[in-house]
Parts: sequence; structure tokens; C-alpha cells
Amino acid sequence: MSSCINSKEAYEKSKLSGFVAEQTKDILAKNPPKVDLSPVEQKISAVDMRVNALDANNKKAQEVVSKLEDKLKTIENLEKESKSEFERSNTSVVFFNTGSAMLSAASMQELYRWKSGIDKAPTGYNYTVNINASADKSGPQYVNDRLRTRRAEAVKKFLVDALGVKATINLVTNQDAFSKTYLLDRRAIISVSVK
Repeated sequence: MSSCINSKEAYEKSKLSGFVAEQTKDILAKNPPKVDLSPVEQKISAVDMRVNALDANNKKAQEVVSKLEDKLKTIENLEKESKSEFERSNTSVVFFNTGSAMLSAASMQELYRWKSGIDKAPTGYNYTVNINASADKSGPQYVNDRLRTRRAEAVKKFLVDALGVKATINLVTNQDAFSKTYLLDRRAIISVSVK
């Protein structure tokens, strides 16, 4: 006898119910009930058709979204390349005489050409102007430091006052001399950075 059955009477009832369950299974196996399931099967079929239609619509929508995402990536890449090209094509260099921060006529023409290029650009980018001024190694460091600052300020003043540049202008005056040719180091490089 099982430990969970506390009395002989309960044990007999459990045996009897097991017997009844087995008989019921046999009877149902020999004589299955006659139930008309066709309405339920029709509803299931209709639901399956709707689910299949929704799956097909979802697949089409996913294909459209995928194509749009590809086009958006292409546009983003073109925009990135366009910004890079705008930055590359709007860089200019002006040179200075030894110990001077005065813009020559040729330097002024170069800055005008640079500004015209930006004005003609077919883009409406928000950009910052960068002026990187340098000096050669011919003088003491403290003199060259002040000279670089004066050169950057001279270029900035011309861009703002004469050419009407309204963009933010960053001055970089910590560029040391690069080359052994002093003329090449007496310069200011004017460039743009798209924000």
C-alpha cells in the first residue's frame, strides 16, 4: 500500500477509479465520439490565410525598408564625401615676408579667390574657418610666437573686414617651422572644417 493513502477504503477507491479510467479509454477508442469539427477547421483555415497574407505583407514591407536603408546609407556616404570634398577644395595658403605680418597684394588676391570658392560652393554647410599661422626659425622663439599670432590676426581681420566672412574663425599659432626653406615656413594656411 502507498504511503500517501491513509486508509484501506481510500486505497480501494483509488484502484476503482483507475479501473474506471482504463475502461473509459477503451470505450472511447472503440467508439470515438462523433463531433462535427468542420466549422472549427474552416475558421482555422481562414485564420491561416490571414496569417499568410500578413506574413507576405510583412516580407514586402521588410524588403522596402531594406531598400530604403540602403539608399539612406548611400546618401549618407555621398554627404560625407561631399563634406570632405568641400573641406579639401577650400584650403588656401598665403605667404609673408621675413619678420612681417602684413598681407601682400598677392596674398589678398589669394584670400579673395578662396572666399569666392566658398561662396560658389553649391552647399549650405555650417563651417568653421581655421587659420594656421607659422614662422620660420630665423628669429628667437618669443619673437616668432608673437609673429605667428600677428599673422593669424592679420588674415582674420582681412577675412572679416574686407571679405565679410561670418563663420567662426579659429586661430592656431603654435605651428613651428617645418622645412629648411624659410619662405615656405612664413605662411598662414586657411582651411574650413564642416560642423
